[in-house]
Amino acid sequence: MRTPRAPIIPRKVWLLGSNEKRIAAAVGALEGAGHAVRTAETSGELTPALREFRPDLIVIDMQDHPDRGRHVAMQLRADRATRQLPIVLVGAKKEHMGTAEKPITGPTRRYRLPMDAPSVLNAIVAEL
Repeated sequence: MRTPRAPIIPRKVWLLGSNEKRIAAAVGALEGAGHAVRTAETSGELTPALREFRPDLIVIDMQDHPDRGRHVAMQLRADRATRQLPIVLVGAKKEHMGTAEKPITGPTRRYRLPMDAPSVLNAIVAEL
């Protein structure tokens, strides 16, 4: 992975997932690029903390628990306060993105590779 430059404007990022190795890799890449990062394992931890740490981006690791990740994304889209927050779903296969009747809407990007893949980390850092 290339060495990132300091961002013009530091951003706030929430990482949601249960795999410590992938979360640590993402925290390292984002903090190394100068961004503020918070982590949560469940939406129960994320939702109350959104008031004190309003993110510019939410990254959800769907590799181990795709149904949980999809549920969190749907909850965020249903809430008026978080509806327009950009979400990145990593480790998400096409079937995890929802059906035609219940798609995940709003600003959402999907990467099929795991969160700790260098190309995914570079893409997330570049998006900020």
